[in-house]
Amino acid sequence: SSALYRLNHDTATSRPLTRPLQELITTGLSYYEHSGGLFDITIAPLSELWQFSSSSPAVPEETTIRDAVSRVDASKLRLDGDTLHYENPDLQLDLGGIAKGYIADRLKEYLVEQGVTSALIDLGGNILCIGSKPDGTPFRVGIREPFAPQGTSIEVIAVEDLSVVTSGVYERCFTENDVLYHHLLDPKTGYPFRTGLNSVSIISETSVDGDALSTVCFALGIEKGMELINSMPDVYAIFVTENNELVYSEGMEAFVAK
Repeated sequence: SSALYRLNHDTATSRPLTRPLQELITTGLSYYEHSGGLFDITIAPLSELWQFSSSSPAVPEETTIRDAVSRVDASKLRLDGDTLHYENPDLQLDLGGIAKGYIADRLKEYLVEQGVTSALIDLGGNILCIGSKPDGTPFRVGIREPFAPQGTSIEVIAVEDLSVVTSGVYERCFTENDVLYHHLLDPKTGYPFRTGLNSVSIISETSVDGDALSTVCFALGIEKGMELINSMPDVYAIFVTENNELVYSEGMEAFVAK
């Protein structure tokens, strides 16, 4: 009964949007451009095909992957105010790459409106701070060590009134024939990205931007991802390589907890 479900099951070439969907799709299409098409909100056919949340996930057949890839292409969408136009009416949206961040931002807005001056919003992978701790010191946020037991940090950062979002290969994944497959899928190939990274963490003002950028930078890899982050004001990143080496963007060291 959700607005997104109704949107995905409409067959019209022009479909009206609720305000939250309009805002989310605007953000999603912006990062589609930023990433050269690697962040694609029409990836639903692929994400549904892989079924990483299944009790027994498996690599799909090559033919079904190719078919799903043929139905992924955000360039066939055009947003005009509160109306989304489809050049291909069979496209379906998956906003999972930014929805959690968007929700975190709305939670923060609500809490601030209610007079809250100190809080930590934790949506799992998305941390959003309101102010600092009640004693005035920064919140300390752990960056999870990939594949280590829950609660094991590879780095700890100190932040106030900011968002910390991590995308990594270790949450939704499985191994088949000694190959790790994870949920960060390349819309151009249909398979998980192979960029030499285990995770990317983003510090930013809003959680929705951190959500998108953590995925975009993972897709781009260290060199191009770092170039993007360093071009953006007040956005910082920690890249964790496949060997669990830490690589910091410009200015990131200022947030490392002493």
